[in-house]
Amino acid sequence: MSTLHARDLRKVYGSADSRVEALGGVSLELAAGEFVAVVGPSGCGKSTLLHLCGGMDRASAGTVAVEGVALADLDDDALTRLRRDRVGFVFQFFNLLPTLTLAENIALPLLLAGEPPGGAEARARDVAEHVGLGHRLAHFPAQVSGGELQRAAVARAVIHRPALLIADEPTGNLDTEAGQLVLEVLRTLNRETRVAVLLATHDPMIAGAAGRRLRLRDGVEVPAGDPAPAVPDSPAGTATGVEAGAGR
Repeated sequence: MSTLHARDLRKVYGSADSRVEALGGVSLELAAGEFVAVVGPSGCGKSTLLHLCGGMDRASAGTVAVEGVALADLDDDALTRLRRDRVGFVFQFFNLLPTLTLAENIALPLLLAGEPPGGAEARARDVAEHVGLGHRLAHFPAQVSGGELQRAAVARAVIHRPALLIADEPTGNLDTEAGQLVLEVLRTLNRETRVAVLLATHDPMIAGAAGRRLRLRDGVEVPAGDPAPAVPDSPAGTATGVEAGAGR
């Protein structure tokens, strides 16, 4: 059974003269332990695809299933539970609560799910050590670097051991060195825990770490072999279509 199975996904906003098709029939499948990068210029549909696959938005047409559960069959409460239990999310902006320590931010999903504080705190310490933040747990977000904030966000996203990790431009707000550290954390988690990772990026170097790449343009998949458009955030000569990546 696939961790993620998406078929012919379409998303339309507005109607009549204001109708915009953000996604025009994209299919994608991830098995446990796969790392797939979605690449393409701004506005090509990367974030829309990730939001549909993670159950943050509902498709206008097509189907999405996470671990065999069809998202369209779930009501809002059941969809919320699935996101809470089986999907983790990391975004470009860290979305940590400034009044909580890193330890408290990381533990928050377990506390909201009813985990006893002692167990949630112990799990937070364990995950924080895994992402290199064991020495920062008592710090508040304003007291650490951007790269450390993002690693805390990754720890929070995986503390409940999700099957699927959705990462939308997770290095887009970081310098190269900090971005590489975050990428290494994602790759290590992917390799050691078998969490399936679906990552959107316009950075060819980040995309190169994935096992496969799916390239989008104007809301549709670009076939392998098509030339990449010469735009600032998707330079010519980057990966095309769905193809093998470094996978290290």
